[in-house]
Amino acid sequence: MIENSLQYQIARAQWKLEVPEHVTQFLAQHVQISRKGTESVGQLYSRNLTSDTIIVDKATLLKPARTQRTRVQFPPGSAMAERKNMFTKGLHCIGLWHSHPEPIPTPSHEDLELASDYAHAAKRQLSGIIFAILGTAPFPTGLAIWIHDGLILHEANPLNLLSRNNINLKSNKAD
Repeated sequence: MIENSLQYQIARAQWKLEVPEHVTQFLAQHVQISRKGTESVGQLYSRNLTSDTIIVDKATLLKPARTQRTRVQFPPGSAMAERKNMFTKGLHCIGLWHSHPEPIPTPSHEDLELASDYAHAAKRQLSGIIFAILGTAPFPTGLAIWIHDGLILHEANPLNLLSRNNINLKSNKAD
C-alpha cells in the first residue's frame, strides 16, 4: 500500500482499489464547498489493470459543457480525446468522478444511468468501471466509490479509516 493512500473494496472481491494521496489531494480541490459552487467532473486512470490492487494513478478534470449546483454535463468527445491522449502515456481510463453538494454523496438516477452507460461502453476492456462522487464531508467519508459491472452498481467500502479527515478541502473555485 502506498503511504497515506485510501483503499476500497467491494464485498467478496479479490481485488482492491487504491487512491494515493496525490489523487485525493487533487479530488479534494474540486469538492463543492460553497453553496454557490457548481459540480465538477473528471476521469480516473491507472497504469496497471492486472494487479490485485488497482491504483488510481491519475485523476483529471473535464471541461463541462454545462454545470450547475446539482448537475454537470460534459462533451463525450472531449472525454474520449482525453482517454486517447492518456493511453499514449500508458494510462487506462478506469472510471469517472464528479462532485455533489451533500456531505455523504449518493448517486442520483442520472448518475446511475451514466455509470451504466460507461460500464457498457467499456465492457470489452474492463470488467467494471469506477464511479466516484465527492461529497462535502472530509475524506474518506465524503469520497464515495462504486464499481459498475454493466449490470449492478456495487458499493466499495473504505478499508482504512485512518485519520484522513485532515485533507485540505479548500476549493479553487470562486464563490
